Amino acid sequence: MKKLRLAEIIGSLFPGVQGQTPAISPVLGAMPDQIGVINAILAINPWQATIYNAAANTTGFTATQSQVMGAEFTVLELTGTIGAGQALTLPTVANLIATLTPQQAVVGSTIGLRVGRAATGAFNWTVTTNTGWTLNGTMTIAQSTFRDFFITLTNVGSTPTAVIQQVGTGTWS
Repeated sequence: MKKLRLAEIIGSLFPGVQGQTPAISPVLGAMPDQIGVINAILAINPWQATIYNAAANTTGFTATQSQVMGAEFTVLELTGTIGAGQALTLPTVANLIATLTPQQAVVGSTIGLRVGRAATGAFNWTVTTNTGWTLNGTMTIAQSTFRDFFITLTNVGSTPTAVIQQVGTGTWS
């Protein structure tokens, strides 16, 4: 009975991500050892599941960390009506990494980003680079469309770098 209560306490201290509890396996029917608990904690995804952001900008701007890399799947909707083509500039990779947790700011950390545009106006937004970025694929977002990207951190040391790879497009409605 004491083992079950202890297991409940451990489970409450280390809640699961997206409703899943960590898999802490007993060793021969005993409570997990310290290594088992540490491995279960490390296996938890450090990102929240999703985040939605809206930007009502009507001229070019530099996105924030939360707008481009705030969750495992980040959505940025560009809602402002633009009168000419505008630039959505990425934050520097150094600024981006400075706002991440140590568990998120690791080489290979990857999230999905969707940039969409439902606002009126016949002009395009273009995702543009900043210090530390490599852009791969099409970076324009036309009216009533979205683009999907993967953002991957490739260096978190003294010269931080990241890649933004366009992976899909569709109709924003």
